[in-house]
Amino acid sequence: MINLRIFYKNPFADLRVSYGNKRLASETHLGKLKAQNTNHQYDEMYAATLEKHVAYFGEISGITMKIGVQKSQTGFVNKIVADFKKRTSLLNSYFISTQLKGKPLYHTFFPKGVMAFTRKTNKGNIESHIGSLLKAIEAHTAEAGGASVLAEYQLFQTSYDTARTLQSKNKGQTKGGRVNRNSAEKQWADQMYSNLLVLANQYRNQPEKMSLFFTQHYLRAQKHSAHDHRGFLGGLITRKGSGEPEEHVIIHVIDADIDNAYSKATGKYRTKKLPIGFQKVRYSKPGMLTQELTVDIKDAGTTIQNVEMEMALPLAVIR
Repeated sequence: MINLRIFYKNPFADLRVSYGNKRLASETHLGKLKAQNTNHQYDEMYAATLEKHVAYFGEISGITMKIGVQKSQTGFVNKIVADFKKRTSLLNSYFISTQLKGKPLYHTFFPKGVMAFTRKTNKGNIESHIGSLLKAIEAHTAEAGGASVLAEYQLFQTSYDTARTLQSKNKGQTKGGRVNRNSAEKQWADQMYSNLLVLANQYRNQPEKMSLFFTQHYLRAQKHSAHDHRGFLGGLITRKGSGEPEEHVIIHVIDADIDNAYSKATGKYRTKKLPIGFQKVRYSKPGMLTQELTVDIKDAGTTIQNVEMEMALPLAVIR
């Protein structure tokens, strides 16, 4: 009997696979996907996967992969430019066949002449050219050939916007996308699983083809649970000025589903396990100023965050 349950289990969401190995699996997948994307058949899959990768892992780590991403993005834009010029040339031919050329309405579509849209369109002006033609087609859809033509030019705009978004995210990879680690991790794992299922269906009965897209050994589970995308937060809490340990301070991790931790008489504290990545933590105690810090929780072990608590001024002093 075939165990059908295995087909409903996302291997990319397995917590036994280390964060580092998942990152390597993701980067190699992007590299292999790009290598197989010779006819741009995987443009949409590649763009979606890159977006989820950056949101979860942040910066692309390998220099070869970085260059590959840049080249892919350049190729993505170049293809949009080439397809736009080709389609616009056909649009002009349609206007000639319908005898629209020479009439005042024709210049609504090509105010600077056809050449500006078919030969002189480049990466520097593609956005304005798409916008100009799309505006004219939206106003005169029937004359341009109908709703299907409008949909084609709307797709040009959507594709270009996607390319520009990816380029912006690539420039800011180090700073962006690591705040909500739980959500980003799930979206990345879901995207990778979707890719796997799409490719498996495409190459049905050819399991050897999967090596063209995935490096499977990165997804092996650890023999122990030390690397499970989780880590502790701990440290020493003292009173500002005296340096004495401060007990009974409440440590509340704002976006994590764990119980509060409390500092001991020694001032030391340790939370329960947290998802790795940036976590916002609130330190509070009656009579003391509340502090909120953003702490980068590391995989396995305890991330140390020492805190100095300051006495709050009495209301009589404030007045």
